[in-house]
Amino acid sequence: MPWYISLTGSILVILFGIYIKLNIGLIMLLGALALGLLAGLSFTEFINVFFNGLTNNITVMLVVSIILLGVLSNILKETEALEKAVENLQSLVSDIRLIAVTMPALLGMLTVPGGAILSAPLCAEAGGKINMPPHRQAAVNIWFRHVLYLMLPLFPSLILASQLSGVAVNQFFLINLPLTIIGVTCGFYYLFRGHKQSRGNNEFSRLVLWKLLRSIFPLIFIMLLVVIFELYFPLAIAAGIMLALLNYLPAEKIFSSIIKRFKTMLIPGIKLPIALVIIGIMIYKEMLQKSAVLNDMTNLILSLGIPVVVLITFIPFLIGMLTGDNSASVAIIFPLFIPLLPMENTLAYSSYAAYLYAGSTAGHIISPAHPCFALTKEYFKADIRGIVLPLLPLLLIVMLAGLGTTLLLGRL
Repeated sequence: MPWYISLTGSILVILFGIYIKLNIGLIMLLGALALGLLAGLSFTEFINVFFNGLTNNITVMLVVSIILLGVLSNILKETEALEKAVENLQSLVSDIRLIAVTMPALLGMLTVPGGAILSAPLCAEAGGKINMPPHRQAAVNIWFRHVLYLMLPLFPSLILASQLSGVAVNQFFLINLPLTIIGVTCGFYYLFRGHKQSRGNNEFSRLVLWKLLRSIFPLIFIMLLVVIFELYFPLAIAAGIMLALLNYLPAEKIFSSIIKRFKTMLIPGIKLPIALVIIGIMIYKEMLQKSAVLNDMTNLILSLGIPVVVLITFIPFLIGMLTGDNSASVAIIFPLFIPLLPMENTLAYSSYAAYLYAGSTAGHIISPAHPCFALTKEYFKADIRGIVLPLLPLLLIVMLAGLGTTLLLGRL
């Protein structure tokens, strides 16, 4: 069959799987199967695709990283590290608006699906004190959790984008950092317009600051290892896990406490189903390459003469919004667009890849199929329009900043 029928068929299978809420890894496997069948691949070719998708170095690295991130999240939860961080932050910050901003951002470092529901009660409490309507509280909760994902090295989708593009995680971080700063700054002044500063019951002290840093130090340590020292990501997470395991140990019976934590925190944190997500994504990527869909689509796009920057502005945003899952979106768009990016200039190539990822993330943020969006909407009993409309101007500003950064770096 023609490539466009094969590709459309596989995307429809993926969208249907998301609609009926299947595991995203299983969805991508079904999408790969549909793509291969429609493209007319033989049984032997199917076997080769699945074998290569399972065994390549990128798949192994991603599977290990995602499993380790799950372990880290479980340890931080069980040791109450983030709960302590929230308590200490509330003691340090005087402006309640900053608490409403910081809570989703801080809890967003636990990159779990639907994790915005963890910070929703905190945003509601802070927003209520300044008489902010529920739909605006919901927008605050969604925005300040996800705007950091444009550059957060711990976010699985960014790790995946790095591996698919060959651009280092720290490059994504540095290029999209200005977008995040602009998004946070504009978001604060825009979403809190009309709501003046309200002082909370805070009492700054070095001790409280130390307690805050201690509670989140494993996360800070991982990001330092990845961004500054460019350590292999699974090793950086493993180092963070060791710090998290040792954090808040009782003064007595330290050795036995460590053994207990291995049994009650580390092992239960190993969630193998999440590995299926990566496996499904990587097999789908392999199927895209094997079926020649990428080559045919690339040739058609080039023949149309549409500027690449226009394509990577709108299509990633649309796919991110349709899928509601940033990993699935990245898995679809990166193999499609990487051949179109300017490979001859390393800086330009990195900036285009970062912008491609930013577009996918922007669409993902306001997707009704996005678990965080759906859960936040339900918690605040807000209508979709009331949440999306305040976020659209912010997304526009961030995307324009990304476009400007891409065009600027592309000319250096």
